[in-house]
Amino acid sequence: MTERKSGGPLHVDYPPIRNGMDYLDSVANCLSGEPTSRDLKYAVLHLQAATEVLLKARLLQEHWSLVFREPGRADRARFKSGDFESCGTPEVINRLRNILGVDLPKQAVDEINQLAKWRNALQHYGLTTPASAVESRAAQIFDFLLLFIDEHLTSNLDNEDVMYVSEGSYYLRAKLGSMRAVINVRMDRIRPTLAPVAARTVECPDCAQRALVVGSPLLRCHFCEEEHSRAANLAVFYVGVTLGKEWEPGYEDRASWPIRVCPSCAEDALVLEADTTAVPGSGTPLCFACGAVFSTELELADEGPT
Repeated sequence: MTERKSGGPLHVDYPPIRNGMDYLDSVANCLSGEPTSRDLKYAVLHLQAATEVLLKARLLQEHWSLVFREPGRADRARFKSGDFESCGTPEVINRLRNILGVDLPKQAVDEINQLAKWRNALQHYGLTTPASAVESRAAQIFDFLLLFIDEHLTSNLDNEDVMYVSEGSYYLRAKLGSMRAVINVRMDRIRPTLAPVAARTVECPDCAQRALVVGSPLLRCHFCEEEHSRAANLAVFYVGVTLGKEWEPGYEDRASWPIRVCPSCAEDALVLEADTTAVPGSGTPLCFACGAVFSTELELADEGPT
């Protein structure tokens, strides 16, 4: 916020909570109506900023040194001037859990991690992703942040900030309701199309909606309309984003990598732990290439991806 000090020049004055709420307000405005590509770009950037600011605000409530990348080298004067390197979002999440006992839901952490990837792409080399994917993920993270404010920040705020947050949250929840309504209408529209293929429908790693239908002849999310040309690449993308199991060269336990060569089509696209609409939460072996579904007792000796 900007304030005029005793009739003097304007000052920029954004303490953490109000800063985070202002970023959320910007996100809500960017996603209102029919957002343009530019609106969605700034929705991603400002939502990532809101996430960092609000999560770090909880660390600040515990102790100012916790936002330093190296708390043991924290310096009060540098903190006051803002001249220091702060910890990244993954480390903030670790400190919330390990120091403050605030264990964020896995789904929220996965959403935040994907948002960070989008933000980094925008900052460094550009981003190409469906508009509806941005709207869907933004609505889910937006919802999480409003809940985080209520459950973990409000009780430690002063009266002025409590009033500010209360009024802001009321407005932002109304905006979130509009976002959810758009998402629900779109899901209601495609639900009849998805019903017959529930056994090979999974959560889309782009938009996080359960609307991605795998198996030939087309790999397509019916919510964000993103199409994929290679089943093996999509399987790795799904495992990395949706299941949170990133592949790295030299993976220590190759036997635990949940992708195998499919015995039906010989494609390296059989995801052993797919969460399908037909059997949610069960970890169903599903081939992203041919759509074949196998029993959960399936045991194969193939190695992980090459």
